[in-house]
Amino acid sequence: MAVARSPKNAPGLPKDREATKRRLIAAVGRVLARQGFRAVGVNAVAREAGVDKVLIYRYFDGLPGLVAAFSREGDFWPDVDELAGGDRQAFLALSFTERMVAAARNYLRAIRTRPLTQEILSWRFLEHNELTEALDTTRAEVGQDFLELVSAGVALPPVDLTAFNALIGAAIHHLVVRELHEPNFVGLPLDNPASWDRLEAMIGCIIRGVLDQG
Repeated sequence: MAVARSPKNAPGLPKDREATKRRLIAAVGRVLARQGFRAVGVNAVAREAGVDKVLIYRYFDGLPGLVAAFSREGDFWPDVDELAGGDRQAFLALSFTERMVAAARNYLRAIRTRPLTQEILSWRFLEHNELTEALDTTRAEVGQDFLELVSAGVALPPVDLTAFNALIGAAIHHLVVRELHEPNFVGLPLDNPASWDRLEAMIGCIIRGVLDQG
């Protein structure tokens, strides 16, 4: 005779649902880092999480929705407060140039403390599809929110800030990804903290040199 399942153990309860969603969000990040955007699929993610793949569709409307949730909730990308150094009031007391210097430094450090993000960025350079778009959307949203903060209450210099930010961001991305795969880059040992101090200082010099003379 079959024993009735206790309601507290029944699937689909709110606690089970949230726990399963967290497992799937964590799992898709690990699979992306290992396999990249081209090879990742619902079966691989479901196996990684130890759940039925139907739950990916039930909870996230498919793999793109799950990747989007990972980009928002999986500590994939630094948020505005982290980029501002954790103290918005102190950040806003700085000049625009020094805000940009602080933001670049905080961004570099934030990405370097996220090995999973570094791995995913490595794959991102090689592929473009609906999954990469889900990640890019979150990055763009954070970027827009931070741009509003960094420009609050100050006059902007007559510089093409979009192009400038693109170059600084690209340099940071390249350096942190190279750190994963190449311990020595153009004579700089990237496994040495002193090298990163030098890079941070030089990024600050570049930002000040452009913005203070713009």
